[in-house]
Amino acid sequence: MDISGHNPEKDERDHRAPVTEITAEQCWEHLYSARFGGIATMDGDEIEITPINPVADDEKIYFRTAQGTKLLHLVLREQVTVQVDHVQGGEAWSVIARGTAGQLSDPAETTRVDELFLRPWLEATKFEYVQVTPTKVTGHHFHLGH
Repeated sequence: MDISGHNPEKDERDHRAPVTEITAEQCWEHLYSARFGGIATMDGDEIEITPINPVADDEKIYFRTAQGTKLLHLVLREQVTVQVDHVQGGEAWSVIARGTAGQLSDPAETTRVDELFLRPWLEATKFEYVQVTPTKVTGHHFHLGH
């Protein structure tokens, strides 16, 4: 704040675009740090969105799930969308990864994924491993209003 009571930092914040697109590289940085997100799968003509605890590595996204509708949906129709978001202070980001999903069954691969600290939040039995291979990642950064 200057002597007249003018706050140049506030002026700078007020002139920033409220939403900006982020690069694919920045999207991946966010995906690598995310530990909670959602996956959209198709159930016939309807979209189902369910929570996941993802871990990303080598431009792929992994999560574990139990036998059930989420796994059935992505086995029947491999096209999926994963979304991860983060809010902190007056800023937020959101990343969407579109691609294909498949079940991992090779023990060497599931062991490698476990070494990435892939852990579900709930103490439920989640023995199935899923790999999402994105074909497109997009993201946005948000300056939140006060």
